[in-house]
Amino acid sequence: MSTICAISTSLAEAAIGIVRLSGPASLSIAKRIFRGGDLEERPRYLHYGHIHRGEEWIDEVLAVYFKAPLTYTREDMVEINCHGGAMALQRVLSLCLEEGARLADPGEFTQRAFLNGRLDLTQAEAVMQLIRAKTDLSYDVALTHLGGDISKKIGEIREILLGLLAGISLAVDYPEEDEEDISFESLTLAMQRVREELMRLLENSKKGKLLEEGLRTVISGRPNVGKSTLLNALSGHSRAIVTDIAGTTRDTIEERIQIRGLPLILIDTAGLRETLDPVEHLGVERSHEAMQRADFILYVLSADEALSEEDIQRLELLKNREYLVIVNKIDKNISIDRDKLNSIVDQDKILFASLIKEQGIIAIEEAILERTLGKGLSLGEPLIQNQRQIGLLKEALVWCEDALSDLNLREAYDYLEVNIKGCYESLGLLLGENNPDIMGEVFSRFCVGK
Repeated sequence: MSTICAISTSLAEAAIGIVRLSGPASLSIAKRIFRGGDLEERPRYLHYGHIHRGEEWIDEVLAVYFKAPLTYTREDMVEINCHGGAMALQRVLSLCLEEGARLADPGEFTQRAFLNGRLDLTQAEAVMQLIRAKTDLSYDVALTHLGGDISKKIGEIREILLGLLAGISLAVDYPEEDEEDISFESLTLAMQRVREELMRLLENSKKGKLLEEGLRTVISGRPNVGKSTLLNALSGHSRAIVTDIAGTTRDTIEERIQIRGLPLILIDTAGLRETLDPVEHLGVERSHEAMQRADFILYVLSADEALSEEDIQRLELLKNREYLVIVNKIDKNISIDRDKLNSIVDQDKILFASLIKEQGIIAIEEAILERTLGKGLSLGEPLIQNQRQIGLLKEALVWCEDALSDLNLREAYDYLEVNIKGCYESLGLLLGENNPDIMGEVFSRFCVGK
């Protein structure tokens, strides 16, 4: 096994930067270039010293030696803490390469951790999730994945399948044995449990996808009802121009925010109305397009205006979508017909606010969370976000459904065994078993040095 090295921190100006080595020659390379304390005598201890190329002084550093197998990669590792910035890091890295190390491929440190059994593939992917997390909630989810919650749940399902395969093998080899544990009824119950577990994981993955990609939320409604005021209130600053002139917003405006850990791509749109103004007309068209692509819609009405026919038609069209109706300007004279509105929209989807006075904002945020994440996220169950993992869960579910169909038709054990084995192997691929192509694809997405 070769010894690899890479810069593990940003090349931007900073107080420190780290050059990392992993492999059998890590310690010997470090000894040749580091002058300071005895790395080998005191592993896992930061030693002060200097990096030298011969008699040339390269940098003043702190170096630490990690002895295998208690390391990130389960190999001998050395980390050299240099001064930050590109020059010091590049010089130390070049010196390590001159001494026999090779430059690590993207994700190779984590790949070695996987190959050496420290992580399974879902945990390795969680490392990248952790690095890319944009909210506290997505970071916490990544931590649970790194801790092995996906591996544990998939392992439990595979244990059930493995037990079934062993029972079927026994039934095929010893058909004269009449074992209750391998009856069609018991097999059906077990596979129904597997199906329930897979479906629960897939249902939770919808929430996981929201955490990773964000909820694309469009603010829509007629001109001058308070759409831009809502955008500004939710984002916490004046992102959109707000005036009393109808049609101020001519184009879509995007703002990325988070509500208690849920990322939102908030999109303010031009007011929906018939217009002869070509610029405003283009904005209205873009508003319709944005609504078509939206995951969630906040439809704003003005309490001091009666419901228009256009409002009624648009609210009818929203019935198959995820949405909330915000009745704004409740501080003014109320002209809107509440009974008529309640006949079109479920009451639990209607919220009243005075956005200019920031009244009702918290209720709007809570309603968005409630309608997208339900009562919240339980970190006690895996929340799968990774598309590769979701695809393999769906594949496993297909095998499971086919197995249940075989059981319903009382098919021969041979057919049943093929489908249960297919389910078992799909879940094995999810964990990274026996597929070097998947490994290459996963680790190529990592940065060099991780």
